[in-house]
Amino acid sequence: MEMEILSLGEKIKRKRKDLSMTLKDLAGDRITPGQISLVESSKSNPSMDLLEYLAERLDTTVEYLMESEETQAEKVCKFFQNVAETYVLQGDAEKSELYIEKALFYASQYKLEYIEAMCLYLRGKIHFIRKEYALAQQVFLSANIIFIKLSRQEETINTFLKLGEITLILKSYELANTYFKQAEKVYMDNDVENDSMIGKIYYYIAYSYFKLDNIEKSMNYSYLAEKKFIQLNDKHEYAKSLLLIGEQYSRKKDLDKAILYSQKSLSIYRQLDDVKCISEIENNIGQLFSNFGNSQEAFLHLGIAEKMRRDNRDPKVVDTLICICEEYIKTKNLDSAKQVLEDIMSEVQNGNKHALVNYYLLKYRVDIQEQNFIEAENTLIIGLNFSKSMGYKREVEQICMILGKFYLDKGDETLAAKYLNEGVELLKELRMVDCI
Repeated sequence: MEMEILSLGEKIKRKRKDLSMTLKDLAGDRITPGQISLVESSKSNPSMDLLEYLAERLDTTVEYLMESEETQAEKVCKFFQNVAETYVLQGDAEKSELYIEKALFYASQYKLEYIEAMCLYLRGKIHFIRKEYALAQQVFLSANIIFIKLSRQEETINTFLKLGEITLILKSYELANTYFKQAEKVYMDNDVENDSMIGKIYYYIAYSYFKLDNIEKSMNYSYLAEKKFIQLNDKHEYAKSLLLIGEQYSRKKDLDKAILYSQKSLSIYRQLDDVKCISEIENNIGQLFSNFGNSQEAFLHLGIAEKMRRDNRDPKVVDTLICICEEYIKTKNLDSAKQVLEDIMSEVQNGNKHALVNYYLLKYRVDIQEQNFIEAENTLIIGLNFSKSMGYKREVEQICMILGKFYLDKGDETLAAKYLNEGVELLKELRMVDCI
């Protein structure tokens, strides 16, 4: 999809050609064809009276004719940027990169710094999705230099959050906490009003403090985060239709409407992305409260996460069900745990095969609490065979270790040694892979 940036003269010429008018037709009795030709070739600037005459004859507006090339470039870039970000949120990195390149071309040519920074930010998100963390970090830092220079507070905050997420993944918890605290400072210093954003900031600060074993501060920020989250509706199809309308307007060269519809679509996709992010955070806050030993708060947040994920048809609902089941087992509410196990099995039947491993591990824990040791043993062996058939090496190692301990507790040293040795060998193999 190519778009042109036209000078005043080029716009007049394009409109004249579209209307099949000659220079003489356009000139009429008002001016000479030669004067029109000079304007079209940018060798002469028309007066305001002449512009009004030309706009009327060409069935357009003076505003359209007078719009500068820089303003046109900004509109073109904004459209490309909106579409690029929408494709990022859809998970289509390749299409997003195409639009990022188009936007960067015009941003560089017309020195549009904000657009350049947004494109760098989107490129960073693509690297992040691809787990290219070093590249993502580099690009986010470059983008944030521009955001800070331009006093774009929300963009600065979002970039600090992304940098914090990367450093969490890399287990640099002190640095992650620093990035999240910087995000909080920018938010507070500039009176930003965005409940979803500050909720994310509070959660990430809580999580980083948890990783740093500062439980008191982690709990304080967890309580702050829980006050900020709200549920959003699922609007996938509506957003897709708006994006399509925007692309149709762009083909008609109607940039204003193209931007309007692409912006509406992007806004909805941002909300949908917020739903996924917020449900993830609700799930993780539930786990944090579980780690604090606060089952009431854990169930509250895990319940919110489950509802949001079900409403949004998010396949990660099974992760929340696993957390809920674990909490019921911890609190020895085995009847409820069994009910959730049935829900997990339903998700397995919907195509989530990996969740079946978690099902067997959780069922084993229920069997043990009920002192049904024969069933517990059978459950583990079935889980082990399934994991081997699927090539899930980490899960095979985990189950071998559990089986080894199970047989040790029973006094069967032969079987215990067999499974423990198998688990240890797999653990060595996995550690070698992790180091590569």
